[in-house]
Amino acid sequence: MEKENDIEKFAILEDRLNTILESYTALQEEKEGLISQMQEKEKELAGLREEISTLTNERLEVRTKIERLIERLEGIPLDR
Repeated sequence: MEKENDIEKFAILEDRLNTILESYTALQEEKEGLISQMQEKEKELAGLREEISTLTNERLEVRTKIERLIERLEGIPLDR
């Protein structure tokens, strides 16, 4: 009778261990997926930062050109 009890305990232990291992594997896969998503988001963020920098530079160039045009217009006499 005690041998059957030991076998049952071992079976319960084996089931619990299998459940733990399955959970561990699932968590590892989820972790890898999240790391992959994070890397994609970091690439996207880097691209957006580069785009912001480009747009900021373009805006400064446009501002400079407009200021030059305004200076040229201010230099034109309005008397006819």
